[in-house]
Amino acid sequence: MNLDRKQTLFVKTPLLIGGAITLFIGIGHIFIPAMGYEESVPQSMQPAIRDHFYYLATYAICSFLLAFGLLSIYFSRTGPSRHTTVFAAIMALVWITRMVLEFIYPVEVRIFMLEHPHEVLRGVIFLVALLYVIPSVYGCVDSFEAKDVNPSL
Repeated sequence: MNLDRKQTLFVKTPLLIGGAITLFIGIGHIFIPAMGYEESVPQSMQPAIRDHFYYLATYAICSFLLAFGLLSIYFSRTGPSRHTTVFAAIMALVWITRMVLEFIYPVEVRIFMLEHPHEVLRGVIFLVALLYVIPSVYGCVDSFEAKDVNPSL
């Protein structure tokens, strides 16, 4: 397998798919407060708690996911480098941490049309984590030998 094909298979494609999924999840978070939960969920909270944990936290998570997704798509276009490897490794840690948190605090509240979202979330989170682990491992094994365009970054 030639080098360009390996880089596409193990770096560019996983980062592109991981970024697209992360963007999709981020866009979904825009709609969670209005349509994601049953009306009884926000109504059961005191106003200050609702503003902080329901709206602020959801929209903050949304903005982080959108940024992560866009950065991932950007790095999928740049190809293998130390910077790409570091980014992929950080994203792998983010999603592995999210997976651990899903086991500690499983989502058991209906979200959109999912009555029990825990199983679906676990599968999606695992997939996204794997999509970032692949370029991380490839980068550790292979891309540190590549010349960075700007090694001072």
